[in-house]
Amino acid sequence: MPVPKDKLKVACFGYNGVNNTGSEAKLLTTLKTIKDVMGDRVGELTVLTINPENQKRYLKDYPEAKIMEIGPWMLFKNPGILFHGGFDIFFLSEGSTFIDHFSSLFLMMFCGAAKLEKLRGHKVVAYANDCGHLKPMNQRIVRSTLNDLDLVMLRNPDAAARMKEYGVTNQMHITADGAYEYPMPPIEYRQKVFDRLGLNPNGKPIIGIAPKEFFWWPISFRPFGPKEDLYVYPFYQTWQKGSRESSQRYVEQSARHADWCVETYDADIALISMEHMDFPPTKRIYDTMKHKDRAVLVSSDENIVDDIISVLSILKGLITTRYHAVVLSSCSAIPMISVSSDTRCEAVFRELDIMDLFIDYVKHPDPFPKVSDLDDRLIEMTRNMMSREKELKRRISDMHPKFVARAHQNVTLLTDWFAENFPAPK
Repeated sequence: MPVPKDKLKVACFGYNGVNNTGSEAKLLTTLKTIKDVMGDRVGELTVLTINPENQKRYLKDYPEAKIMEIGPWMLFKNPGILFHGGFDIFFLSEGSTFIDHFSSLFLMMFCGAAKLEKLRGHKVVAYANDCGHLKPMNQRIVRSTLNDLDLVMLRNPDAAARMKEYGVTNQMHITADGAYEYPMPPIEYRQKVFDRLGLNPNGKPIIGIAPKEFFWWPISFRPFGPKEDLYVYPFYQTWQKGSRESSQRYVEQSARHADWCVETYDADIALISMEHMDFPPTKRIYDTMKHKDRAVLVSSDENIVDDIISVLSILKGLITTRYHAVVLSSCSAIPMISVSSDTRCEAVFRELDIMDLFIDYVKHPDPFPKVSDLDDRLIEMTRNMMSREKELKRRISDMHPKFVARAHQNVTLLTDWFAENFPAPK
């Protein structure tokens, strides 16, 4: 039965508050959609976040949004959450909601929250999520959760295929990540970003490298651990046997490739850490480079989404480990290579038909890379990418409007669903 309610409580739950450029870009486009579709029917808009202070940096255009901290100690900090009436509409807004290779913790947290809202009799929307190769137990959790949801939108065909494989029978709509619709900042804003970072878009070619730490996983419960490995107490990042050596080899090989780009193409290097956790390996690559005078560090700890997308827009080419670097560079048709450890970049590269520029680098939780000669592979692929620049730019440029149109289906589907389930009171 439709609910004749005037003002609604709406919440977004994702991997937010950790200076993750991609998650925040997706959150912001989701909030815009909620406001566009529901308008003044939204009585209370809540963003669930790991770190409220970090979150505030991104919500300057949404001052009405209420920030609610979540985490292991939330019941102590906010015991009233047990008696909270819940939310009329609960959005699973994180793209990686149904991915478990970094930890089962997040998947269980997202699915547990969705189950709680359903038990309260409320509506839950899976909003443009992905789905990875899940452990058997997590397959069962996802099947149970997804089959109980009210609206399911997935951001690529690969995710839908895996959901079906895991036994999800609920209707699933294949759309695209909302960040494809993230607007490019005005040229005046972008120029200030370039000036602050010391980047000259009209000078030497700029090659972007967006690294991450492949080997500092999984996140595990531990009563004690090294301070530098602390995630959120009592959870710690973990180094498996051999993983530190693999990490150091990745840094050295990435630095060698970056130096090669400087020497071969007379290129400047933008080392972009898309998330707080990416900064340590990114800084180590910078420190290891011979030509660090030609490199600039661009950190998500100091730059918001508008800053990062501005930098991505002026690249000659991009070597990325991060899915949202792919998405946010799409509007500028930046040729790219992916060094990957999961299904996210792979899905986009398959749709672009550029799998020859995709490196299946490591499979979690194995601490040993599948590729031993990463630097040589990157050099070979970079030659390929640069020689095919016009073709790749055309291919990405042709596909971008299709991704945007699919992303906009999130709006269309939500509009129709909302009108059916929440008609305005007479």
